Amino acid sequence: MKKKLIDRLSTTLLLYVFLLSPTVQSAELARIISTDAGSTELIISLGLQDKLIAIDVTSTQPDTEKPLPSIGYHRNLSAEGLMSLNPDAIIGSNHMGPDHVVEQIKRSQINLIQLPVAHTVDQLSRNIRSLAQQLNITQLGDTLAAQSNKVFQTLQEQALSHERTVFLLSMDGKLRMAGEKTGGGALVSLLGAKNLADYDNYRSISAEALVALQPSIILVSNRDPESGVQTLLDSHPLLKHTPAGKSGKILTVDGRTIVSGGLSISALAEAHRLSDLLHKDSTLAQGSDLKTAQRLQE
Repeated sequence: MKKKLIDRLSTTLLLYVFLLSPTVQSAELARIISTDAGSTELIISLGLQDKLIAIDVTSTQPDTEKPLPSIGYHRNLSAEGLMSLNPDAIIGSNHMGPDHVVEQIKRSQINLIQLPVAHTVDQLSRNIRSLAQQLNITQLGDTLAAQSNKVFQTLQEQALSHERTVFLLSMDGKLRMAGEKTGGGALVSLLGAKNLADYDNYRSISAEALVALQPSIILVSNRDPESGVQTLLDSHPLLKHTPAGKSGKILTVDGRTIVSGGLSISALAEAHRLSDLLHKDSTLAQGSDLKTAQRLQE
């Protein structure tokens, strides 16, 4: 799984040195449950993936012999279901719920670790360090946080402040545009671009309304990077007439890097990849992104 994650996200990022390291040995915490995608990613990045015994429905399944059992959605947890797995620790965000389940866990002997949802790199770094400290691997956390900050500094140095950007979720032919307090909005912010969505959360939008916004960059989330751009344009050909369409700056984002409502380490890696692509005038992207860019410019 470690190599697959690196290959998928960015082989150049030092962030993933932990994924090449031996699994951290911790006798105190042999069984860990993660209740959200962001926490699962942090646990894996700190080398504790072999300690995971269950994850929530938003988390990506680790590449193990057997899929980990699902505990459901992080806002609708069952205390009985969690405790029946005999965990040493339950790790999630401060959005875990319902409240009475969280209280039951706090009254038990299980170590409950709740982290604020990260909307900034600074908060992400604090979460990394806090989790590592509570898991007795402080040095690893300090190093990972420092590497995350280095990547962010690189992104700031090549900020796309002149770009008018939208982040889209494309589902069943319908478009939803990401505002603030979303994973998509956090990605746009990492790029240093202007997010044309001046609201919180996601809202539906038509292709006609998108054309009227005149975005210079369109990012579309898709689990199939090879076909994401073409699928979007097949469903919404009007987008070819935006500045982004005309310049070939419609790019696919790996949907697995976007966590609900916050910022993740993999989002940093994805922003780094996209920033590099957008700074290469004639070679915008790999695979279908490059082919689409060439076809749109013909």
